[in-house]
Amino acid sequence: VILVTEPIAVLTPAKAEVRQEGRRFKLPNEPMFTITVTDRHGVVYCGYIRKLMPLECWRLQGFTDEQFNKVKAVGMSDAQLYKQAGNAVTTNVIEALAKYILDIEKENANG
Repeated sequence: VILVTEPIAVLTPAKAEVRQEGRRFKLPNEPMFTITVTDRHGVVYCGYIRKLMPLECWRLQGFTDEQFNKVKAVGMSDAQLYKQAGNAVTTNVIEALAKYILDIEKENANG
C-alpha cells in the first residue's frame, strides 16, 4: 500500500471500465494522462476527487492564462472549453520535437 500525500491524477472516476495505459490513477511525480475530449480528468487530494477546471486543462496543454481568458471572454461554455483543450496539440511538446529534429538535421549537415 502506498501512502499518497500529494494530489494525483485520476481518469474518468465514474466509469470503472475506462482505462488509459491500463490505469485510472497516477502517482504524484508521474505525468498526467493525455487530455481527451471523451474522458473526464480529475485530481484526488485528501481522499476527495475533483474535476479539472477548464483553465487547468488549457494550462496542461501549454496555453497561457491570457489565451484562455480571451476565449472565455467571448462567452464560450465550459463544455466547449474542455473540448478545445482535449482537441489541442500540446504546444510545448511540439516545440521540443521541432527543436530536436532541427538539431539532428544540423548534425547531419555538419557530419
